[in-house]
Amino acid sequence: MPHVPRIALALFRGAAALQRPRDPTGETAPRVNVFDEKFSPVWDERIIDPTHGWRGMPDWIRLAQEVQRRASEYDAVVTWNERLSVALMALQRLERNPKPHIAMMGQFEKPNLQVPMRLFGSSLHALVTWTSVQRRYAIEELGFPEERCYFVRHFVDHLFFRPQELEEDLICAVGAEMRDYPTLLEALRGTDLRCHIASDHVRIPGRIRLISDRRVPIETYRQLTGPQVTFGRKDPIALRELYARSRFVVVPLLASNSDNGVSVILEAMAMGKPVICSRTRGQVDVIQDGVTGLLVPVGDPQALREAILGLWNDPHRRRVMGANARAQVERGHTLEQFSDSVRTAVEASLEGQDAGGQGRRGPERLRGRWNRSGAKKTAGGKVAANHATPASPPQASPLDLLPP
Repeated sequence: MPHVPRIALALFRGAAALQRPRDPTGETAPRVNVFDEKFSPVWDERIIDPTHGWRGMPDWIRLAQEVQRRASEYDAVVTWNERLSVALMALQRLERNPKPHIAMMGQFEKPNLQVPMRLFGSSLHALVTWTSVQRRYAIEELGFPEERCYFVRHFVDHLFFRPQELEEDLICAVGAEMRDYPTLLEALRGTDLRCHIASDHVRIPGRIRLISDRRVPIETYRQLTGPQVTFGRKDPIALRELYARSRFVVVPLLASNSDNGVSVILEAMAMGKPVICSRTRGQVDVIQDGVTGLLVPVGDPQALREAILGLWNDPHRRRVMGANARAQVERGHTLEQFSDSVRTAVEASLEGQDAGGQGRRGPERLRGRWNRSGAKKTAGGKVAANHATPASPPQASPLDLLPP
């Protein structure tokens, strides 16, 4: 009988997430249990043993230590948190034969992830990501093997975020990461449209993440608008109602190579709402321009105003786009599909591994150092051919759930 690998899942959830209620029906809370159930055991910061590890260190480091200490309890481990993944990568780099580590990450161009990937990425067995732009970066610039870098579609809980019949009397914008709310407020100037911005701050990453990040309080933007625009975060139930009351959702973004806004976009689409989004380099995997939403130039309030007013005054187009958006979610962005795809990717990466995690015919380890172009330096210092650049254009992956 073939060996079924024991695949552990390690997540750093944060205090707020640990306290959120769980509802497996998706009626009163998003169903976080669906993904967890694909793996066993499932660990988060609640397993940290105060008698082990480096006292005084951040919990994500101590969680990585605990996962490493429990290596005998699994054949492979999946991590889903950038800091946790980096910490475990660094710890495993010191191991002679570490258990396979599959990291789920999405922004490899950030210095606080790019640098550790160059230093410790050789300890990673595989990557799972939901952004095609960043997947290409990991392959072409960081030299990660293409055959072990899996692309899966991002997810939304389509049972919790589902169409609801409420009066549509406003529009909304949601989220904090790389949001361009000044452009949205300028686009709304002179109109009488009601808009709620569901956030309490905007986070604009600096060149050196975590050191130079800027958190702009949302109150800063009140002086740019009138009383028809309101501000404030919403809990999941209130957010769902806000989506339902909105004719469409606006996601104004600053220029970025990442998929900022993807969760909000999918939540809105699952609610059957069109999305107006800034056309950034990184946000390319979800919205179909003119089909499920509209893409407008970054930082262009006039173009955004025209898109907003045009869609506000065209109920037929809104209905068609909203139906298309919900259908796209059901075809390829559900939580179940995401969970199945990640599990499939992990199992595919482990083909050829024995029960102890050692490869019988698995991909070679990256033992050299990477140069800036992604080529690998051999032990003698010579630069080898870039092993991550295929002879033909990169393919998305068999796990890509939606057609182009």
